[in-house]
Amino acid sequence: MREAELAFLNAPFEADGWRTALRRLSYATGSAVTQLCGGGMGPTLSFNFFSEERHDPRGHLVNPQLYGPENWRINCSTGVARSIQFERHYAAYRSANPTDFYDDAVSDLDLPFGCQSPLMLDPDGGLVGLAVLRSSRDGPCSPDLIDVFARVARQAHRAVRVEIALGQARGEDMLAGLADSGEMTLLLDRHGRLVAMTETAEAMFDAPCGLRLAGLAVRLADPQEDCALRKAMARLLDGDVIGGPVVHECRIGRSAERPAGMWQLFVTRLPAKRDLLGVEAQLALTLRPLLAP
Repeated sequence: MREAELAFLNAPFEADGWRTALRRLSYATGSAVTQLCGGGMGPTLSFNFFSEERHDPRGHLVNPQLYGPENWRINCSTGVARSIQFERHYAAYRSANPTDFYDDAVSDLDLPFGCQSPLMLDPDGGLVGLAVLRSSRDGPCSPDLIDVFARVARQAHRAVRVEIALGQARGEDMLAGLADSGEMTLLLDRHGRLVAMTETAEAMFDAPCGLRLAGLAVRLADPQEDCALRKAMARLLDGDVIGGPVVHECRIGRSAERPAGMWQLFVTRLPAKRDLLGVEAQLALTLRPLLAP
């Protein structure tokens, strides 16, 4: 167990650290597979790592439909970060919800047992989760196994927080040169969550037509402008690294008094980096005031 704990604590600092930690957890619990996954709202996962490649000819493990409402592993969570769920919680969810689609996949994969913990949850539905997936031969989780998992999960939670802090520190380093420029710039990760910002950008969160925070996600105050920004950010992040778009420009802060908007907004895709958990800065938002007509 101690090796698994140390492997998670070292994971943010090693090239293959998270997968190494998952393999250690698999060994410590005598389980077929362990999993670390995470993402934002909706069924799509931003990252989904396993301790080993499972024989999966039908692609169940990477099928986004299997991470929706029928997935009793994800949906039995109590909504409390660092809580533990296991077979008793799975059975309760199955008894109250239709889960045939996920049950069939679990049968194909022979992973009917296990335990899990949402290491981190944010108000907009984002999560980072750790799970042990056990085969019929492994059997259900014993109280001792759940205790081992809980101890390792505590270290995994710390490791995720370290990874986030490192991403924020690197983001602040990127903005250091703008400290005296008066530039209103924010850095966001690939989920649209705030990584770092210049001091002058903080005032935008107090502006009536400016920015808002939903959890850590940056939003525009105007819903229509925010929807357009979400789509533009997705195009930038999904585009080809070499030939795709790297900058989006628009006006925001429209009102009856300022129909042309109050700010020019520039969204820039930053150079890609190794970022397994999606916490590094990947977009820069810069706002510049427009002169009143």
